[in-house]
Amino acid sequence: GMAALAPPAAAGSAAADGARPPSWLPLESNPEVLNDFCRRLGLKDGTGFADVFGLDEELLMMVPQPCFALCLLFPSKNISRPRRAELRERAAAAGGVQCPEGLFFVQQHDQIGNACGTIATVHALANASLAGHASLKDDCPLARFMASTQSMSCGDKGWELAKATDLQELSDQTAAAGETEGAGTDDAQDQHFICFINFEGNLMELDGRTFDAEGVAFPFNHGATTPETFLSDAAKVIREDFMARDPENVNFNVTALCKLD
Repeated sequence: GMAALAPPAAAGSAAADGARPPSWLPLESNPEVLNDFCRRLGLKDGTGFADVFGLDEELLMMVPQPCFALCLLFPSKNISRPRRAELRERAAAAGGVQCPEGLFFVQQHDQIGNACGTIATVHALANASLAGHASLKDDCPLARFMASTQSMSCGDKGWELAKATDLQELSDQTAAAGETEGAGTDDAQDQHFICFINFEGNLMELDGRTFDAEGVAFPFNHGATTPETFLSDAAKVIREDFMARDPENVNFNVTALCKLD
């Protein structure tokens, strides 16, 4: 079995030094904060984030089902750079980087510091709503953003997000209400926040900072999954491809977007 996941930490992003504003406040990885943000974005009741207390099968059985997305907060220092280089190579070997039609995916540009929690949440909600798993209120902030960027590339969606002051305000209001020491400030560095979803039977990793050789972000396909196995399939990637790279580190935190009673 695996040790319990660490207590929630505030999430930052390893933005390049000297990153220009807008710098967003980091969102905490805990269901209360994320659900507050989801409601502000326009998510209707019935779907929301729940804690994942550990990644072995017994603890995964406690996660409400069906589960539509997993968000992972992880310490990026020893993981992100070597892992992203490997993902680039694996994607190239598998026939090149692809962003499938119908997948909602946003690039996180260097200029948007600390937006990784916001982007992971938006990736989870937007794709859950496109797949019919979650309902958004008409004309809510997220529905408006999705509609206005529908035909854009992931890079252009990222620039639009950088300009989306309404989303930044919602995110920052949520972040400032967080409980973690340092929440709502940007001293919570060296953490990154990503999302896994089941997209049309594929386990997709959505990290707006995994770039191809041209500097364009791409989603990574970890192979076939099903609604029944999605949670354990994603947990296996997190255990073997993230935690195993920094085994002494306790700063891993997972939340699940689920159907809630």
